[in-house]
This record gives sequence, structure tokens and C-alpha cells, in this order.
Amino acid sequence: MDDVTHIPILSIHFLTPVIDFNLYDGIIVTSKQAAVALKFYMPDWNRLKVVCVGESTAKVMKELGARHIELAHGYGMSILEVLSPHEGKWLYLRPKMIASSWPVHARESGIELDEVIIYETACNDDIKEIQIAQNSVLIFTSPSSVECFSKQADILPTHGVIVIGKTTQNALPKGVKSLLSAQTSIISCVEMARKIGIS
Repeated sequence: MDDVTHIPILSIHFLTPVIDFNLYDGIIVTSKQAAVALKFYMPDWNRLKVVCVGESTAKVMKELGARHIELAHGYGMSILEVLSPHEGKWLYLRPKMIASSWPVHARESGIELDEVIIYETACNDDIKEIQIAQNSVLIFTSPSSVECFSKQADILPTHGVIVIGKTTQNALPKGVKSLLSAQTSIISCVEMARKIGIS
């Protein structure tokens, strides 16, 4: 994708807490980073049901050997719809910071859920050295990426802004207009950016 410049706004640090997967009937994976973190636990988890928040995460899980994958609809609260028909105990493999309150709502609705922090993100200070054209289209794929970008640069009125989901959209600074990606995938975001004139 020659017309796309990836700016690594976040750096990822994987954690390896001790997890007894035998205690659970399924796991919940809401990001590709959490999926990648499971490489440190091969193959203890792959007999479990897996709920993924989007297709790109599900693809990584399938490549890692997940056998029973169900797909939510691209945002945190949609996970409840997938979990509700199932009995058993679930494990949410999560980052240190999360923007959605869906785990609280899950417990309130009677779903048995544990959470384990499996990775954390930090802002990459190198982005301050990058020059961003005033007519660029910016793509944000998480609330953390919005936060880190905003610490180092301004989102200008001349920028187009595309977000991967509603939670990310809600993290934008007040007054910033944005377009919501048709699907919760980076490819979908890039396709939309090209349509509105990526530079």
C-alpha cells in the first residue's frame, strides 16, 4: 500500500501471567495483540471456545489453532450478545487499559467472567519527529492511539479522520469530525480513506 504510511503510535509490551486455562470454558479476545500474546501459551487454550470482537482478530486466532470461534459485531458491548446463550466461565484476555465497560455489564447480566491483563501499550515518542501533511486522512484503530497521537500532534480541521469503531470515535477530542469504518478492520479503514482522497 504505497499510498499509506503506518505511524507506530503505540508500542506493545506482552505480559505472561500464569493462566490455568482448565478453569474456563471459553476465552474472549478483543484485539490482534491479545491474540498474538497467546503464542506464549501454546497449545493450552486451543480446545476452548473463542469469542473475537472482529474478523481480523478471528483470522489471527484461526492461524494460531483456535477450533471454535464465534464473532461479535466489532465493538465491546456486542460481545454480550454472543456470550448470553452460553453457560460456563469465560476469560477475557485484555490490555492494561480498556475503554469499554462491557465486562461490568457482562457480570451484571450473570455471565461468569475473569479478566487477565496480557499486554500493555505505551505511547511511542518517536512520532513527534514525523511530519504529517495538512490534507492527510488519519486512521485511528483504538482509543489509545487517539490519546497518544493527541499528546504529540493536533488533529487539524483539514485532516480527514476515520475510526475503526464507536469506542475509538468517542475517544476523539471534542469537536473532531470523523467517519466510522464500515467494518472493524484496518483494511476497511484504508479503503474508506482512499475513497475520500488519501494523500
